[in-house]
Amino acid sequence: MKKIKALSVLAALLVANAVSAQEKSDNGINPLSLRPIHESNVMYKLTLWRRLDLNEKQNQPLFARGSEITKHLIDGVKAGVLEPYDSDSVSTKITLEEFNKRLAKKFEGGGLSQEEIDAGFTNDTEDDGWGGGGETTANTTETKPAATTAVDGYEMFASDLYIIEIKEDWIFDKQRSRQYFDIQSITIKIPAEATSEGLEKTLASFKYKELESYFRLNPNCIWYNAANTAKHINLADAFELRLFNGRIVKKSNALNKYLDQVYKNPKQALQKSQELEYELMEFENNLWEY
Repeated sequence: MKKIKALSVLAALLVANAVSAQEKSDNGINPLSLRPIHESNVMYKLTLWRRLDLNEKQNQPLFARGSEITKHLIDGVKAGVLEPYDSDSVSTKITLEEFNKRLAKKFEGGGLSQEEIDAGFTNDTEDDGWGGGGETTANTTETKPAATTAVDGYEMFASDLYIIEIKEDWIFDKQRSRQYFDIQSITIKIPAEATSEGLEKTLASFKYKELESYFRLNPNCIWYNAANTAKHINLADAFELRLFNGRIVKKSNALNKYLDQVYKNPKQALQKSQELEYELMEFENNLWEY
């Protein structure tokens, strides 16, 4: 009986693994790819994570006032057009409620702690006629309930979210004998200074395949052309032409570590990032030389 149960469990695991492998490969085609390359034609592949500071001069066209890329993504989620995900693996969706919760920033300071309220202190803002109003005093007669405000925070502006992270596959297609940058997802990061904990957080990730269609159908999603304002470019074309500057912050590795975590030194991590860029260019250039 135990042997039969073990065989049934093993069979279930094999079926589950087969299903997951089929979902992952999708008959040799990556479902997240905008222009997929069959896995039999992929000679070499690396997954890269690039960090874009939208305040940098080269990236400012993506962050034009009133037409920030982060604004378009937020508006798309609220309109129900875009699906937000929990991480760049884009496997777990988040609800609109959770998205709005992450987007909200609470007010900090300016109030009494619970210990002070329990001790009988209140915010007395009445003017005593001698310029002594607004001070915190001890309440010796009765304890007043703590005042509550209807609004305890605010929604962050799109201009506050100036960091995005691009996850992409660097693929060498042996059939066409050339390399491709295949963007998989785009993630909005909440800067550390905008969080109460002082730590950088993830707002949401998006499938680039869905974003490309969203950009194409929205004429307001533009790469701002300061040199010729009559010739703005759609964001989809801007990413296709790679009109951005994104430093490599992580390369696919067994421990899933960022370069900063591997080298423990920001300067060394920056140098390695630049070396990776040169190595990728030289790889294609030298591949067919004899």
